[in-house]
Amino acid sequence: MSALSNFVMSRPFQVEILESQKQLEKALKHAITASSKERLQMLYWLKSGEVSSRRSLAERLARDEATITRWVRT
Repeated sequence: MSALSNFVMSRPFQVEILESQKQLEKALKHAITASSKERLQMLYWLKSGEVSSRRSLAERLARDEATITRWVRT
């Protein structure tokens, strides 16, 4: 079995974020619940270019990649 057999190609992670980085930053500062803060932080990181993959977001937020995908869909 080769090392490549465990390698899984993931689909590109593309999200269209209509809010500006400034708007997201302001919303993040005023967010009340932990869940809204996490989601806004995710959007902010994506918009700013700090993070560009589902895996990186999952690691930073200590969440499963499936959770990140679900958040983006809703």
